Amino acid sequence: MLLSVPGGRAPKSPRATVISGFLLACLVASCGGDGLADAVRAASATASTDGSERSAETTAAGDPDPTSPGVGVPITEVPGVELPAPATVPPVDPAAGDLIRFTPVSFIDPASGGVTAISVLVPDGWQASGSVQWLPEWSRLAFLQTRVYDPATGITLDYLPIQDFISFTPPAGFEVPIGGNYQGKAFVPPITDPVEFVRQFWMSSDLSHLADATLVSVIEVPEIAADFVTRFGAPAEAHAYRMRYEYLSNGQPWEQDVSFALLYAGSEPMLWYVNYAYTVGGPKGELDRNAGTISAIYASRITTPEWEANYRLVQDLFRQGIRTQMADTVRFGELLAQYRAESAALQQQVVDERWASQDRQAEVFRDTLGGVQTYGDPVNGTLVQLPLGWSTYWVNEQGEYLATDQGFDPNTLNDGTWQQLDPVA
Repeated sequence: MLLSVPGGRAPKSPRATVISGFLLACLVASCGGDGLADAVRAASATASTDGSERSAETTAAGDPDPTSPGVGVPITEVPGVELPAPATVPPVDPAAGDLIRFTPVSFIDPASGGVTAISVLVPDGWQASGSVQWLPEWSRLAFLQTRVYDPATGITLDYLPIQDFISFTPPAGFEVPIGGNYQGKAFVPPITDPVEFVRQFWMSSDLSHLADATLVSVIEVPEIAADFVTRFGAPAEAHAYRMRYEYLSNGQPWEQDVSFALLYAGSEPMLWYVNYAYTVGGPKGELDRNAGTISAIYASRITTPEWEANYRLVQDLFRQGIRTQMADTVRFGELLAQYRAESAALQQQVVDERWASQDRQAEVFRDTLGGVQTYGDPVNGTLVQLPLGWSTYWVNEQGEYLATDQGFDPNTLNDGTWQQLDPVA
């Protein structure tokens, strides 16, 4: 069941409502204990167990496409990795009138030859940060950190770390611990209770501040679950959730939404995955009042075709077992250069796939995100989700977007030529 939250520009959303609380009856988790994320991360520092005797079984089902917009590539803040200073989008000139402006902010991946890896639309006055870390011992291969933050309200959107898991009855002498690396996946019995998954996988680190928070709602989002299965490309069962927590921050009531999907395939072994994972928090009431802006930011985050092509190339190298060479930073760069022609072909494949799937992706966004409308972008030849609440929407040659009141012409700003956007049904 999906409950859409109205939203967009805060001053004109008096009917914005707080999601009504109810607790979804969940299946009992089959994995106990605390610190699952800690166990998985600790295992990343050790060599993976090859387990070649089970390779035919564990690769029988397809893996979800890790390079699609908003899906797949794991995203987190990596301990010990210094992030670049956040980019701040300057506020629009007050003389421009009542509007909101979104500027694309990009982050590079030094290990991939300095290519641009991530792009996200950032509202004026907000800040964004991002970075990339390659992890060649894991089948997910890379972590991208992406955070967008509003200093005025405190609203913060973060993408959460994700992982691929495997579970089976261990044979005699099997020594991989729970959370350990087995063929690039974390060896963990499946967890089917979303509340328990959040507690075990994220509350020990990324969401530790929610350990004593009150869970006020769990909403199932079937459209996301269906999209997960479609991208997976093999028989599977999936469930997607949006959970809201409330807690006190410096004596003030805050709330935080945690969204993610879980997919399960096979039985012996079972392959299971967490994906579509992000969280947004802020003072109580601000998430609903700014739902459209938050949704527009989330929908805009995308990896570039060039970086995705490198990622798919590294996937192939991982399957070939070239893990030791990939772990060497210098050799990693040399490998990417060596396979430059293959990377270029993959880049075109990424572009073609995005073009073919953008209508379906836009439909998923419309069905699952609150407070946005899809528009056709004549400059970039793509679809974009922008917040409701304004009368006219524009784009310029730099890929910036404006949402304005009726009667305002952004071409008077003297900062480029703006074209008006038309909504897509």
